[in-house]
Amino acid sequence: MPSSLLFGISHEGRVYALSTKGSKWRELVYLGLEFKTLSAVPHMLWAVGGDRQVYVYVHGIDIPIRIKEEAYENERWLPLEGFSSRLFPMDRFQFSSIDGLTDRTLSKVRLPSMAWQWESDWHLELSLDGQPLDHDGWTYAVDFPAKYYPQKQWKSCVRRRKWVRYRRYSALNSWCAIAPLHKDATQEPFIDVAVGGHALPGIDEGSVLVWAVTAHGRVMFRTGVSSSSPEGHKWVPVPIPHGCEVKQICVGATGLVWAVLWNGKVLVRCSVTRHNPMGEYWCEVAAPNENERLSQVAVGTNAVWAVTTSNHLWFRRGIRGSAAADSEECAKGSGWVEMVGRMGLISVAANDQVWAIGAEDRLLYFRTGVTPSDLTGKTWRLMAAVTQLSRASSDVSLWSNLAGPNARLNSVGSSSQSTVCGSSIDSDVSDVEIPHSTSVPMPSTNLGNASRGFASSAPTRSLAKLNLKPDSEGNDNQRLLSEGKKFCSTLSVKSEEDSGLSNTGSASEVDEPNVKTNPTVWSPVQSVGGVLGTEAMPESDLSLFSSDFPLGDHLDADGIWGGGDSSMLWTCVAAGAVFIDPITPPNWFVENSQASFQGELSKPWRLKILQELKTRTDKATNGYETFEKAIEKNSWVKCGTAKAMLKDSLPEICSLELEWIGSESGTLSILNLDQTQTKLQLSVSEITCVASCSEPGIPCIAIHTSRLRPSKGPLKLQFSTETEMEDWMANLTLVTCQVNSTRGKPSANSFWATSTRGDVFSFDPSSLEAHQLRGENYVQEMLVAGKSTPYDAHLHNSFPPGSRVTLLASAHQDTDRFSVNLVCRSQQQTSLKRPISHDIALHFNPRFPDEIIVRNSKHSGVWEREEREGGLPISRGEAFSISIICQDDAFKIMVNDIQFTFFEHRLNPRNISHIEIEGPLLLHKLIYESKRIIVSPSDMFWRQMGGHLRRVETCASGVTWGIGYDCTPWFYTGGWGGSFLRGLETSSSGINPMADTHAYYIYENQRWNPLTGYTTHMLPTDRNMWSDATGRHKRTKEGTRLPSMHWQWVSDWAVDYQTPGGVDQDGWQYAIDFPASYHGRKGFTDYVRRRRWVRKAHLLTSGPWEELASTKLLHVSLKAPDASALDGCVLAWAVTVEGEAVFRRGVTTDCPSGTHWDHVPSDQPLICISCGFGPKVWAIGRNGSAFWRFGITSSNPLGEVWESVEPPAGSSLKLVSVGRHGIWVLDSSGQLSVRREVTHVFPEGTHWQSIPPLDLDNSVVTVSEVEGSAVLSPTNQPPPLTGWRHVSAGPGEEVWAISSSGVVCRRHGITKDNPAGTTWSHGVVGGWQCITARGWTNEPTD
Repeated sequence: MPSSLLFGISHEGRVYALSTKGSKWRELVYLGLEFKTLSAVPHMLWAVGGDRQVYVYVHGIDIPIRIKEEAYENERWLPLEGFSSRLFPMDRFQFSSIDGLTDRTLSKVRLPSMAWQWESDWHLELSLDGQPLDHDGWTYAVDFPAKYYPQKQWKSCVRRRKWVRYRRYSALNSWCAIAPLHKDATQEPFIDVAVGGHALPGIDEGSVLVWAVTAHGRVMFRTGVSSSSPEGHKWVPVPIPHGCEVKQICVGATGLVWAVLWNGKVLVRCSVTRHNPMGEYWCEVAAPNENERLSQVAVGTNAVWAVTTSNHLWFRRGIRGSAAADSEECAKGSGWVEMVGRMGLISVAANDQVWAIGAEDRLLYFRTGVTPSDLTGKTWRLMAAVTQLSRASSDVSLWSNLAGPNARLNSVGSSSQSTVCGSSIDSDVSDVEIPHSTSVPMPSTNLGNASRGFASSAPTRSLAKLNLKPDSEGNDNQRLLSEGKKFCSTLSVKSEEDSGLSNTGSASEVDEPNVKTNPTVWSPVQSVGGVLGTEAMPESDLSLFSSDFPLGDHLDADGIWGGGDSSMLWTCVAAGAVFIDPITPPNWFVENSQASFQGELSKPWRLKILQELKTRTDKATNGYETFEKAIEKNSWVKCGTAKAMLKDSLPEICSLELEWIGSESGTLSILNLDQTQTKLQLSVSEITCVASCSEPGIPCIAIHTSRLRPSKGPLKLQFSTETEMEDWMANLTLVTCQVNSTRGKPSANSFWATSTRGDVFSFDPSSLEAHQLRGENYVQEMLVAGKSTPYDAHLHNSFPPGSRVTLLASAHQDTDRFSVNLVCRSQQQTSLKRPISHDIALHFNPRFPDEIIVRNSKHSGVWEREEREGGLPISRGEAFSISIICQDDAFKIMVNDIQFTFFEHRLNPRNISHIEIEGPLLLHKLIYESKRIIVSPSDMFWRQMGGHLRRVETCASGVTWGIGYDCTPWFYTGGWGGSFLRGLETSSSGINPMADTHAYYIYENQRWNPLTGYTTHMLPTDRNMWSDATGRHKRTKEGTRLPSMHWQWVSDWAVDYQTPGGVDQDGWQYAIDFPASYHGRKGFTDYVRRRRWVRKAHLLTSGPWEELASTKLLHVSLKAPDASALDGCVLAWAVTVEGEAVFRRGVTTDCPSGTHWDHVPSDQPLICISCGFGPKVWAIGRNGSAFWRFGITSSNPLGEVWESVEPPAGSSLKLVSVGRHGIWVLDSSGQLSVRREVTHVFPEGTHWQSIPPLDLDNSVVTVSEVEGSAVLSPTNQPPPLTGWRHVSAGPGEEVWAISSSGVVCRRHGITKDNPAGTTWSHGVVGGWQCITARGWTNEPTD
């Protein structure tokens, strides 16, 4: 489960955080400012300080907040001048926005506040929809607006190019002041602030709602607050009923707003929606009774709690946050319920968990037993988490503690005095070094005029620094006061009243060319009306608070945290950012329970009883050690019933028996219901995979084997209940792992894969080594006994030097000739219906009438020169052996273990993929030997590992990461098991709780009617009114069910306003017809429209995974360190959900999670990244373009700059995988391509080679089996497998892929000269989503 934070304010005004993964409160850095009230959402805090001003604190974000500013330069062609900046009066501005309606002159594009800094100067963007442009960046069109093209045409009358510049938010992990309402901040101070609304239906990703209350009783709303704009834009007053004055306000996760009046009543804001986040009107809710006046409310999702002036608690029933925007009753609730307890303040989390502060003891309590069905909970439990103070607190904090609570820091101007600790201390201004910077205004001597700076405070340079060093204890106070004489601050907070609430730029005094482009860490300093950042020097300033230090439960080697205190007094608690699962509570709950339980166990009377029971047990069991066990646990039989499809008949209900004998073998038998006839029996050792293929309401498992039922795919068993299905799946998984000796952690060279249902599997090649290694070679014996000819077999490691194949057979009495061919098969286009003639590297052809053996080769359909010498040492009717050994220059051929001849190589033996045997022969044995482990895709044993992931990635060092459906990154802990084993595996090492969220989508379709407008009445050829994205399948809200009983709905159906392509205010997308390209604005010729509905489900499970970091990721790539690497760290690249490239530092085998992220800027948002041999790093942009990273070395693993590569013609790429000899990419249509001739001289390669679609026309895999469906059907039609879903290139010569229908495939014939390979082989079919072969090197034994 992802970690989250609970925040609180102590009685000293300090802010603390408690992580769900930790057990101790951690203090946020204290820099001289106390806080009164606090409100939290994930990664963001809003608070009211002791100066009664509002502050924002952004934390827990590994990736910097970067905003891309864009400006389009427009020109028009004039007959005499050519293209000119002189435009027609009706044209757009010379520099404009993309729609031309806004003036975007480069000099007018300013920073919103001093919390932002420019990263670079303006520069041109040299790509258009993934296609590179020339160095000028111009695109051409007929007129404004129109479709733009990269090349000038004869009718091109206008052109434009895009200028871009990035700005970065520099106040991460620092308190940043929000501009006051007036120039004089004390004119109307704030008394309360609340943040929430991040789960408001349809709200933009990352947006939140901020409400505040002033001392005048006014309610204010902050516009434009989001993860990309933490400060927002401006304060907007919200009218309240006449005669009402608000004292406290709270906003829930779904945007529900409650406000407490001074008279004890409550106002509820109604109709708060994504289109109108400020709501429309207030409705009043009376107090619980005439004698009780409310003083504070806390709003959750479906719960509202209140505290009265007499410290009594009340719960408001009937609240439904998700429907509050549409229903006043759901927003107001139906009545008050009095609760037990006397509390001074209460806070409710987004999942309705409740925390409160005791009215008398000021301690923190939490409410146990709160569930969706019982929102009031059971009892209050005291939280005894230890509170630890940081010894690395800032100098200002230490100085403030020694100086007293009345110490304040004043601005320094031309005056030569500053008031410190309430006394006037002389200081020489000339002794204080004031660095010159044009990025901030100089301090003013008048505090009232000083507020005319920026719209919100931001990091500035300090005028002096406190430099604390170890000193004697007795001189600490004198030293701090001495240093305090040199300490001062500056104030530059510009009021919105003076700036007109503008968010378009910074002050005119700023000289943009001198703005720093690489900001350092900012350390906030208290001042009247705002918190200003001072540029900290990490080398000398001990006041620096590292933004990389987590708020979790970590201790420095030197003990950075001071002594603990479990009785901290609290004044405020904020639960808006914490998420707690009542089933698996965090450590601070468990520890309390264990402590009380241990206290009960330690009582003398209980200890006496336990000792007597122990003594009695020892006497009862004494003397039975030599007796034979009555029950043997090593052998057992499990029985049950299931519906199975046998042979070509319809599914029928059968009886199942799983028998386990000893510890090494077992059988699975399928019998009729009366158990009189065995319909099917297979050995457990034959099973290669046990996977769930359930559909909603149809619990089913698929049993894959390599030898049984090859023409029918997996054996599918459908059970009556999910519990029974999971029980059988757990037992089958356990026994198959015992047979294959694959329990525990897989080796570093393992393959990993995920299914379409999120199950995680691994295949460990080391399990094959014990069976195949004989001497120096790996041996695979193919089952040919009893099989007829012609016969062919795949040589999975090709036939390089050192390989050997041996055939044992007998020729019939009437045999005239037979042949053994080593064939170089290459993939051909599936559309070719003529016979395919493959190259043959060796044609070994005994001819009995002529008493000769002909050796030859075939290239490009033409037979070459024959060799006939040597006679015929084989007789009819007798057994014989033929051995072919590949050497560096020739094939060595032995007949009956006697050297017969040599055949020089005419074709590259590494291109050999198959052996073919033709002619009337009786086959006995066929043995294939190789210098490498022989991995046959159909024989791979896939073991379920546990957990739920969408994607998994590994490397040769054994470090494995995964990404969930909610984009949460996880790393593998080395364990095996979880909830899927249902407790059968006793070891729980490394098994952790996991959570995932999945979104379900359905589409509502309509067609335009001339009489009625858009209507649900469709044409006969149209799609259904409710369908999936393709329109081929009918979908309804009522028919959408959860995949299993472990999932729970966490939202209702709602219109999805984040649909790709854009939507209008009602969520509709328009197009000319079904299907077509959809857009958000209705056009004149748009006759159809659709909108997407979304509903989210939540899964709670467990597995051998641990959360990596709070940063959400789209894609990840790992590469084991080279032998020359000094630090031995794994190269870990990733792409965040915002499209930013990041590099993880400190990833090793001992520390698979790494230490921190480094941001790698890019001009284009990315969706995929891959690092590989070289080292090489390639990425795919959101627009489908390809990039490679220039300048990567061992000393500079981040490289220098991204270089673009034109994608294959007409393709929009979505996936890339870097191999040893080529770069493999997958486009949006499922087509694979490989970049050839990638060398050190040309790291970008020279051209793309397209890989033909997969041809399985001769396969007998059914459509339902390939898709992993639970529907049992006897149909046997070949599926149209023509596209691809995923591809993974390993560090060696390995490329594996998943077809569009979920089949695992391996690419053969990959060499340095032919990086595209020759042909495919396929293995386990059905339901595969992702595979990674990046841990598999498969180097020869020599």
